[in-house]
Amino acid sequence: MENTVEQIKERLNIVELIAEYVPLKKMGTSHKACCPFHNEKTPSFTVSESKQFFHCFGCGKGGDIFTFIQEIEGVEFAEALRILAKKANVELHFTNPREHNERTRLLDCLKSAADFYETTFKQFSQAEHARQYAADRGLQPETQKSFHLGYSPSAWDALLKFLKQKGYSEREIEKAGLSIRSPKTGGWYDRFRNRLMFPIVNVHGNVIGFGGRTLDPDQKEAKYINSPQTDVYNKSATVYGLFTAKKFIQRMDAVVLVEGYMDVIAAHQAKFRNVVAASGTALTIEQVQLLKRFTQNVILSFDGDAAGLKAAWRGMQVAISEGMNIKILRLPTGQDPDDVIRQNPQQFLQLAKEAQPFMDYVFETTLAPLDLTEVHHKKKAVIELLPMIALFPDAVEQTHYIQLLAKKVDVSEDVLMERLDVIRRTVRKYPSVFSTKKIITSQPIKYKQSKQRSELLSEQLFALFSVYPAAWENLSQAQEEHLLVGEELLELYNFLCSYYNQTGIVNPNNIHINQPRLALRWKTLMLIGEELYRGFTTQQLEQEIRTLLESLKRYRIRERLKNVEHQLELAEKNNNTDAIDRLSVEFHVLTESLRNLS
Repeated sequence: MENTVEQIKERLNIVELIAEYVPLKKMGTSHKACCPFHNEKTPSFTVSESKQFFHCFGCGKGGDIFTFIQEIEGVEFAEALRILAKKANVELHFTNPREHNERTRLLDCLKSAADFYETTFKQFSQAEHARQYAADRGLQPETQKSFHLGYSPSAWDALLKFLKQKGYSEREIEKAGLSIRSPKTGGWYDRFRNRLMFPIVNVHGNVIGFGGRTLDPDQKEAKYINSPQTDVYNKSATVYGLFTAKKFIQRMDAVVLVEGYMDVIAAHQAKFRNVVAASGTALTIEQVQLLKRFTQNVILSFDGDAAGLKAAWRGMQVAISEGMNIKILRLPTGQDPDDVIRQNPQQFLQLAKEAQPFMDYVFETTLAPLDLTEVHHKKKAVIELLPMIALFPDAVEQTHYIQLLAKKVDVSEDVLMERLDVIRRTVRKYPSVFSTKKIITSQPIKYKQSKQRSELLSEQLFALFSVYPAAWENLSQAQEEHLLVGEELLELYNFLCSYYNQTGIVNPNNIHINQPRLALRWKTLMLIGEELYRGFTTQQLEQEIRTLLESLKRYRIRERLKNVEHQLELAEKNNNTDAIDRLSVEFHVLTESLRNLS
């Protein structure tokens, strides 16, 4: 496993990996961004290409490519390993059952199901009507293969039997969302039967669920059914087609959002490869943040009727609040992207080029039926448009649309700004009133408990040593005087001391630590040292050493003084004159030492 991990690290560049999630900017020898793990306005998230390491100076998170994926995706090591192995094109061979955790088992089960459906679709005679349906919809064989279309047999337990033969339990198959347990018999049966199957993959290319379209016109169930929420499939955090489209989205710096599976597949077949679909009727905060990894520009494609506008607005609230640039691709009434693309691909391209900025479209659609010479129509326009304008986080955009609305309804900008301030205060005071706040609420970040100042000072001394090897003697002095604080730092010091005793030298750049936990700590300290002390002269570094040692001594003395004061109180309470005399002398000595350091 260690060789596999190292192989993955050799093939992947941490800067390129993190750039898929966070827009990095080169600053000196490092890359920086606002931290994805906590809210901040000034970038404190640093990525070192030379060390293949990241660290946030705000919240303290840091590590290598595996740590980053675990944190950003909220997965355990086994799943992070799987994600990165796929990116690095490294084959995994699991030998430790703990490395092959439950989540990974579910993903394997879903992949086996996808293979089963695809094989059935291609080879079984009972799937002929499914193949015919795909052909009638204009899907070419290479497109069907590219999107791994499948067929779920009409039998009640065809998939169930197949997966059980593969070694999956009935409980695992149910947890993957592939079967349903009968409340009457207690047995399981296949969730999808006699349907054209669309595997849903996450941004890393892992199958996490399915969509199934019925092939029976008389069937009473819904035309489309999807996998339920599972441990690996979260509909609100999934964008269909993104794995295939993401590199094209980055290249074109825009994403086209459509409604259904067939719309996405038809678009990709017609070479419109930056097209994806959101699962559900409205965009969620998770989907928007997923898309933001690849572009800030969204082109929304929908049928331009009132219901379409309403549905679009629910999703666009989130995108606007996240600072996305949104345009509307207006389809002919009654047609969806699949229809337009099959009939005339060039028309779809032209419609995309003519896409309007979202708020321009909203103004046009909202104001069209109103007579703005009538005061109650003016009032209606303001009531409908101001809450939308209030969502824009950028003051320039807000001002632009306030000016536009003021001109349209012939009302002073100051009046509209006053109303806008009322809306903002209402949102802050009563966030539940506005559906936007319901949509964009996400789980709070859990921060580690802050470290004591003494441990931060100790870290800083180690960090300084990492860029200035001559500080080793000062580090040793601090340890001899019991100034260093932090269990892991003391463990690291002992390792460095052992290394020094064996080699006679301590070169921070040549130290190899074979303990993963300590190696991670050391890399963090090296990155901190690189950031804090870049450009320092030797004289400045020596002065920093003196300052750090004095600060650590001051902290140690103050801690001892607190302890002596407490002992004095106990001695006086017990009338222990010997202890009082001894502690009074020590108190005086410590006070003088502290005064000399000040």
